[in-house]
Amino acid sequence: MSDVTVIGLGEMGSALARAFLAGGKSVTVWNRTLAKASALVRSGANRASSMADAVTASPTVVICLSDYEATSGMFRIDDLAEKLDGRLIVQLSSGTPHQARAFGAWVVSQGGSYLDGAIGAWPRQIGSPEAGLLIVGKEDVFAAAEPLLKLLGGGLSYMGPDFGHAKTLSNAGLAYFAAHWIGFSHGAAVCEAEGIDTAMFGEMMAGMAAFFSEDMRHMGRVIAEDRFGDAEATIRIISSDVGLLAETSRDLGIGAQFPDFAAGVFRRARDAGFSAEEPSAVIKVLREAAAEKSIKGTQATGSL
Repeated sequence: MSDVTVIGLGEMGSALARAFLAGGKSVTVWNRTLAKASALVRSGANRASSMADAVTASPTVVICLSDYEATSGMFRIDDLAEKLDGRLIVQLSSGTPHQARAFGAWVVSQGGSYLDGAIGAWPRQIGSPEAGLLIVGKEDVFAAAEPLLKLLGGGLSYMGPDFGHAKTLSNAGLAYFAAHWIGFSHGAAVCEAEGIDTAMFGEMMAGMAAFFSEDMRHMGRVIAEDRFGDAEATIRIISSDVGLLAETSRDLGIGAQFPDFAAGVFRRARDAGFSAEEPSAVIKVLREAAAEKSIKGTQATGSL
């Protein structure tokens, strides 16, 4: 029997398997496309001939597939429910909080233990001190698995017992990163249009890392404490600035969809009476949008 099985050998799954091997663990690997396991086998991993063999090869099974639907489909096809008894399943696939809770409950109902997680790293960073990994599940289950999971990165963090919270935090983080990727790319397009080196732009933004780190902590505290009044920069000012970004983009012949969207959110906050408050007070209009959608959904359900 091996120490750990890794199911799913895309870029991330393969990186997880390599980190376990580098940590001196015996590793069984499986992928629907068997050829993806070849490089890992040459590095010392054992290739299972089927998913059932992969699951039964180790007391701990780490899953890194495209999503929960792919995981559930494979478990149904291979009729693996009866093989979960006494095993720990660590689910690192992408998904929603609802999917994580449902899959975790199913694993537990079959006699298995369950941890759900979210990876905060690129594949190349797995196994390094900077790789982040959020894990949720029963605390004693996490404690038993912690030495193994620490091999995946120095940023291993236990986030509580709720099976859904790793995916909640992952999706919340993605809200930031989506704007980060689009925003940087838009800024790079502005630089290109003005003949400015985008590599230099990247260095400039990286030099502001301390500012961004402190601002994120500040916004988290302000929102948690509902304290938006003591603003160094107000929604009125930011709304005007983002409007100028949209105007600049159009002047340069660059698509202005991103700044137009951002300007629209700040405009809604300004029109709602939050002009003198912190920029993060836009959460108030975002909350209102969610509440309106919930009310409409309830009304639609009631009319059926």
